[in-house]
Amino acid sequence: MLKGMIINMDNNEQKSSMNTEEEINISIEVLEAKHEDMLLKIFKESRQDLTWISGITEEQKESIIAQQFMMEQQQLMEMYPEAQLNIITMHGKPIGRLYIYYGKTVDRILEIGLLEEYRGRGIGRKIVTTVIENAVEKKKTVSLQVAWFNQGAYAFYEKLGFKVVENKGIAYEMKCIP
Repeated sequence: MLKGMIINMDNNEQKSSMNTEEEINISIEVLEAKHEDMLLKIFKESRQDLTWISGITEEQKESIIAQQFMMEQQQLMEMYPEAQLNIITMHGKPIGRLYIYYGKTVDRILEIGLLEEYRGRGIGRKIVTTVIENAVEKKKTVSLQVAWFNQGAYAFYEKLGFKVVENKGIAYEMKCIP
C-alpha cells in the first residue's frame, strides 16, 4: 500500500530543466474533505475531452464538468468501496490524485492525475513504477483502463509495460504482468 509513502526523486529522475541538487519529496496521503476543490481542478485538467463541449455558456459547461466529477466519484465508490483514495503532494502541496484498489491478485489503478504544471517531470512514472514494484513483491499484477482517445496516457502506460488485454470500445483494459 502506498498510503503515507514518501517517494524521493532527485533531479536526475526529472525531465524538467531544474539545475539544482534539491531532492523532490512526493508523498501519497489519504484524501480528506479539504481536498475536494483540488480534486475538481485535477479532474478538469486531466479531462481535456470535456473542454470540447460547445454551444453552451461557460457557467453551464462548469456545471456539467462538476456533475461529471461527482458521477465519477460516486461510480468509483460503488464499484470499489474498499478503494484507497489518495492525494499526491510535493513538499506538502497537493499536486495530484491516486485512487487505487488493492485486490487479492490484482492492484487496480482507478485514477491517477497530476495538475498540468507537474506533468512531464517523471512524477507519474515514479508513482506508477512504485505501484508495480509493490505489486510484484506480493506476486500480483496491476490493471487499469485508458479512454480510447487518451493516446498520451496509452503511450505512457505502454512504456511502463502495460499491455491491452481487452478493447472495450470506449476504453482499453490494460494490465502489467511482471
